[in-house]
Amino acid sequence: MKLKYILFLSASLSLAGCNDSFLERGPQDLNDNTFWNTVNDLKVYANSFYSILPDGVTNLGDENSDNQIPFKPNSFLWGQYTVPAEDGEWSKDSWSRIRNLNYFMTHYKSVVGEKTAIDKYVAEIRFFRALEYFNKIKTFGDVPWLEEDLNVDSEELYGKKMPRNQVAQKIIEDLEFAINNLPVKGKEDPNRLNADIAKHILGRVCLNEGTYYKYHTELGYASEADDLLKKAADITDELIDPKSGYEIYSTGKPEEDYYNMFIMEDKSNLKEAILYIDFEKNLRYHNATRWLRNAKSGWSKDFADCFLYTDGKPASATGKPHVQNRTMAEEAAERDPRFKQLILTAEHPYTMTADGNNTYLNEDTYVSKDCPTGYWVRKYFNPDPTQDIEAKSTFDGIAYRFAETLLINAEAKAELKTITNEDLEKTVNQLRDRAGMPHLTLEVGFEDSNWPKWGYELSSLLQEIRRERRIELAGEGFRFDDLKRWKAGHLLNNVQTYVGKYVKGNDGTWKQAIAYGNYTNDDLSYQEGKSRTWNDKMYLYPIPSGELQRNPNLLPQNPGW
Repeated sequence: MKLKYILFLSASLSLAGCNDSFLERGPQDLNDNTFWNTVNDLKVYANSFYSILPDGVTNLGDENSDNQIPFKPNSFLWGQYTVPAEDGEWSKDSWSRIRNLNYFMTHYKSVVGEKTAIDKYVAEIRFFRALEYFNKIKTFGDVPWLEEDLNVDSEELYGKKMPRNQVAQKIIEDLEFAINNLPVKGKEDPNRLNADIAKHILGRVCLNEGTYYKYHTELGYASEADDLLKKAADITDELIDPKSGYEIYSTGKPEEDYYNMFIMEDKSNLKEAILYIDFEKNLRYHNATRWLRNAKSGWSKDFADCFLYTDGKPASATGKPHVQNRTMAEEAAERDPRFKQLILTAEHPYTMTADGNNTYLNEDTYVSKDCPTGYWVRKYFNPDPTQDIEAKSTFDGIAYRFAETLLINAEAKAELKTITNEDLEKTVNQLRDRAGMPHLTLEVGFEDSNWPKWGYELSSLLQEIRRERRIELAGEGFRFDDLKRWKAGHLLNNVQTYVGKYVKGNDGTWKQAIAYGNYTNDDLSYQEGKSRTWNDKMYLYPIPSGELQRNPNLLPQNPGW
């Protein structure tokens, strides 16, 4: 999907005959008697919500998971988060977008115009409302569903929460309206949404909720899981159909293609991008490369260990010769080529100069104050001197990626037990082909003694689909949501999820890099009260106590808080 300048749309477009100065104000500043007249008014109002879309250059999005280790412990995951009196994740600002979206829904009917032209912008607004509410239910579970603009006297301000599964159905209704009323791909106006984007998000929502209900049996929604999973499979089938025009980027170079796709300067013709985000010199920049140098973050040892070997098998089952994986060269040898494309190794430059005087990391420099784990993030890292500038990178982002669509489809069908080898060829194995890895089959062909202990029985096939998802989408911000929907927060108790690679000491002994000395025993043993310990209450955030006092109808507080 070509959506050029989408996030600086309101700043850069000059729309004749409209009052675009309202973009600097809230709905309360609009003159309802003069604004809600033309279809163009709807278009201008909708412009301001495009900033909701992701910028598409996320590479440290898994710092709240077992994949990445941030500079300091995540207070929420380390049990240091307390119920806030105000704000928190339930702040006035966090609800303001929903209020502003509903303001549109309350006022758009006064516009005179063709129904299809009006409904196109209603579809945009409902798409954005679906995004906002999806984030709400992932964060809080049950939340109030609001679909009209409210004022200080509105009774709904003191209404009850709607059960999560009912809110999810409202989200699905919004997305289905968007699918039916947004233009088909290629027929949308420049810089606008199309139906395929809504289809992709519908697949994401249905997979998330379907698996959440299946594994969180305490909710009592398990009977709804299969219908949601089938909807996820069916809608992503539409995007996977070759007639849709999407495909996994590959030039036949498995050692480079995955990495190169992310740092590609111009992604306007990238067929893997369901929605790309344009960055351009003097118009809009991002900071993906330089941020990685300053973030003092890195991948975990647990993440590095999850990569298969080039025979398509894990360390416990591979026929490839391998050792204890102490040096980076040992760890990367004969592994899935995405290892070196996600983790910076000595083969690829850490800095580059115009005269070719590049620098590289080595065993003495992998672990440092700038990367306490030693596993530097390479995704979206472009050391080219034209890109490695503070807040001056211009290579485009990918907000929604076809690779995720394929993984949604494969996982949903595997959960439903309807998946075939043909389905795997169309989905997971498209990703395997880019990486030059053996194909996954229904039989899988091995057992891995290191498969995660999920707390329930899981087929070998789903084990490997989850592994594929973990690697392919690494750093993009999916992992914590995945652990939550799989009811697998306890995996974060594993000390290997917050320590790094091996380092050889002056005495010749090898020890793993410890990022959090105050929370980690020297022998890496688990110690309750010191080591990271999951609590099931962390599947949801608490509602601020002040909100509960003002509106007792929001009670009960989320479980455990």
